[in-house]
Amino acid sequence: MPKTLRTLIIEDNERDAALLLRELRNAGYDVQYERVETPEAMAAALDGKSWDIALSDYSMPRFSGPAALALIKERNLDLPFIIVSGTIGEDIAVAALRAGAHDFIVKGMLARLIPAIERELREFAVRAERKKMSEQLLISDRMASVGTLAAGVAHEINNPLAVLIANLEFIAQNLGPIVETPAVPGELLMGLAGLREPLRDAQEAAERVRLIVRDLKVFSRSEEEERRGPVDVRGVLESSARMASNEIRHRARLVKEYAEVPRALANEARLGQVFLNLLINAAQAIPEGRAEANEIGIATRSDAAGNVVVEIRDTGSGIPPEVLPRIFDPFFTTKPAGVGTGLGLAICHRIIVALGGSISLDTRPGQGTLFRITLPRAGAETGPAAKPAAAEAAQLRRGRVLVIDDEPALCTMIQRILASQHEVVAVTRAREALRVLGEGGRFDAILCDLMMAEMTGMELQAELSRLDSAQAGRLIFMTGGAFTQNARAFLDEVKNPTLEKPFTAATLRSAVRALVG
Repeated sequence: MPKTLRTLIIEDNERDAALLLRELRNAGYDVQYERVETPEAMAAALDGKSWDIALSDYSMPRFSGPAALALIKERNLDLPFIIVSGTIGEDIAVAALRAGAHDFIVKGMLARLIPAIERELREFAVRAERKKMSEQLLISDRMASVGTLAAGVAHEINNPLAVLIANLEFIAQNLGPIVETPAVPGELLMGLAGLREPLRDAQEAAERVRLIVRDLKVFSRSEEEERRGPVDVRGVLESSARMASNEIRHRARLVKEYAEVPRALANEARLGQVFLNLLINAAQAIPEGRAEANEIGIATRSDAAGNVVVEIRDTGSGIPPEVLPRIFDPFFTTKPAGVGTGLGLAICHRIIVALGGSISLDTRPGQGTLFRITLPRAGAETGPAAKPAAAEAAQLRRGRVLVIDDEPALCTMIQRILASQHEVVAVTRAREALRVLGEGGRFDAILCDLMMAEMTGMELQAELSRLDSAQAGRLIFMTGGAFTQNARAFLDEVKNPTLEKPFTAATLRSAVRALVG
């Protein structure tokens, strides 16, 4: 099959242009060409089409080779440019090469033309693999930087958010008994009762912030974190949908069709990256302004083999048939310049295949596209049988709890929640906690923040293991986001329980109760 060669010929002589075309066709090229001989015609050709090679005469009545080369450079185009001239001397040829021309050919000696073109096409291809690789590395660096920033923001938000959520919950729990007390004066009772609705609103708003922060933590995990385990695909879809909501809401209604499915054997962060990319692509396939007339659907189901299937569909523009064979190729994009990198679907494909799954699509131009992801199910999941609440209450005893967190408000909040059931000692410095423990203090549970400035929870655990391994076994780590590699590795290896901030009062009491007994 002939190789297509898109050729821009800058030549005022039709006979000379015909000789060039004959050489190219004799070499087996299917030549698609345009001949220009003025600056205006060349500018229009450069702005309207893309070219593989430019062949230019050196001197013309209304134009010249150097002027044509200058137009290419003005547009910052990497276009192989060969001068073919019968009047050029050696000194002029050298000057043209120094100005940026890639070669020069004498019109009467066209035997060098095809080898020169093939060489320049090879070198152009090499320059283009390097440019794309450089762009990919730049994108990867930016994504890593954004991920690190997002993880840090999530960590900083989680401490005050944990205080806010827990205190709102504390107020809500204590407001009910007060309102129901007959001794409260009627006027005060009405005022307190009126606080219930704004309190619920505040709790709902805080919960929305909690979900946003959780999503940031999911999507900011390290590129190196490729471990696989049981993943709730519905939870990851929900996180992805929230992250993409700003793109979706002006274009389509989001429709959810969740069937019960087992957990998938996958990586939560990587899966979130795939879902988010597909949802944004779905949104961008739909014009803004007709949200009620369009849909983006997310669905889960199991296939006949028991695998987990996730489908993301849209009622957008669809994908043209001629594009489909290249849809997962790196750097291929149909989006305008500056909108797409051509990496999104290629990365999605690589991630899903690496997870042992598959990704496919059905599309109809003008009617929409459906992407289907199939993932292996995780192994059978077992967990401890739930104890009846009455049995737990009967077994509960008053214990001693040590709280270590460099956020004073968080210490106060935990004391407030646990004080009715346990004796609570709180310190804001890990070294102060070591002093208390070193002087003989004994605790049933030790709640310790993982990331503290002066001394981390990891360092405290190492020191406490050396001094008193029994007390080290009583540690419960609290974390607003393990965003360093060391912290993630520590949490993977350590056997102590972990509380993710922000946690509820019920979660906190349950974690302490498990150690106090």
